[in-house]
Amino acid sequence: MSAKPRTIYFFEPVIVDQDERPQHIEPGFWRHVHDVIRETPDEQLRAEIYGRKILGSARHEKRSATDYVYVGRMRPGADWPDVADDDGEIETLASTGFKLSLIEPAYLLGVGGTNYVAFVRSSAGPSTAAVTTWLNLVLGFEGSDSRLELRPYVRRDQLERLREAQGATKLHLKIDPDVMTGTTPKDDVGRALKAAQSAGAGGVSVELTLSFGRATPTDGAGEELVSEVRKILTGPNRVPFSKASATVLRVDEDGDLIRDQINFTRDRITIQQPFGSDENQEPTPEVVMQALGEAISEFKRSITT
Repeated sequence: MSAKPRTIYFFEPVIVDQDERPQHIEPGFWRHVHDVIRETPDEQLRAEIYGRKILGSARHEKRSATDYVYVGRMRPGADWPDVADDDGEIETLASTGFKLSLIEPAYLLGVGGTNYVAFVRSSAGPSTAAVTTWLNLVLGFEGSDSRLELRPYVRRDQLERLREAQGATKLHLKIDPDVMTGTTPKDDVGRALKAAQSAGAGGVSVELTLSFGRATPTDGAGEELVSEVRKILTGPNRVPFSKASATVLRVDEDGDLIRDQINFTRDRITIQQPFGSDENQEPTPEVVMQALGEAISEFKRSITT
């Protein structure tokens, strides 16, 4: 059976100061990150984030001569799967004498000629929020006046329309199962989504709609909702949505206040890419880097057209 496609996300690194102002980042950011991680002692590359042990490293895939960053989420023994032999006999993994640790990985590969990065993880791999927190620790931003954010690549015209908005009248979000597990949202929408997903022990998808209906919100209420939209897209506690759209208020060329519908799901660039030729093929670094390389080529074409 052919390999099942996996979703590859693209992010832009942004360093913001204590006043939330973006700072200039020199070209070659991910080369710098790789160098810093490579020179950091192993014990400083391990941390407990959102209650789970995270570790990472700077790696090199020889066949494609590719440098990339690996970040793994260690699975506690209680989460280990069962295994079956050729006869279908099922037993626990621990009972086989397995003594190593299970790690769910995430891979980050810089997009050549830009500061964008391709990101993919296993189904239970570390979330982008966990990876971002780990990068801030390793790169020395923790405790400083600045922090690193990984912002999803969204087409620029959509972000410009959001920046021009006088307020918002409606927000619709959908998240997949388990995406809020281990997160600590600081904004109202994030907390609401986490509470709803927790009701199903994390294993349910959640859809949330906030709407003023046909009424036009007051300046304060409309501005607050558009602020929530910005947090979802670009803030340090952004929500890993599967669907997101908003209706915003903005002034058109004639000076009239109009309602503008923005679909961020459609305008966020992700790429579905199979890893290997068979669903049972081992996802070796060579296989992963080949898939990411193909996705990056498609991504480059999409941002230049």
